[in-house]
Amino acid sequence: LRFARLRMEKRHNYVRKVAETAVEMFIRNDKVNVAGLVLAGSADFKTELGQSDMFDQRLQAKMIKTVDVSYGGENGFNQAIELAADALANVKFIQEKKLIGSYFDEISQVDELMKFEFGLLMSY
Repeated sequence: LRFARLRMEKRHNYVRKVAETAVEMFIRNDKVNVAGLVLAGSADFKTELGQSDMFDQRLQAKMIKTVDVSYGGENGFNQAIELAADALANVKFIQEKKLIGSYFDEISQVDELMKFEFGLLMSY
């Protein structure tokens, strides 16, 4: 019981620390400086943070989506972008990523004897 209480206390402190860091990063001059937030993680922490009273109300209002990811670090970040792509459809990065994906699809279907060129005026 004592260890469970210590664990809950540490988790509470971590939620508070993440909520404070989010305010430092995403709120300047009492204004939110992002158009939207995607919370991502592999456990229930992201949900707990999003529903916490410690998480700033202005940031809660900017939450677009919460997604479960299997990885941490850069791989987890990329997976979060993929899983939230439908909610981020109007973001230029997602649009460019789709264009590059379709470009590579075209290249992969080209016969090895054919040349593929990409430029201002596309030619095949």
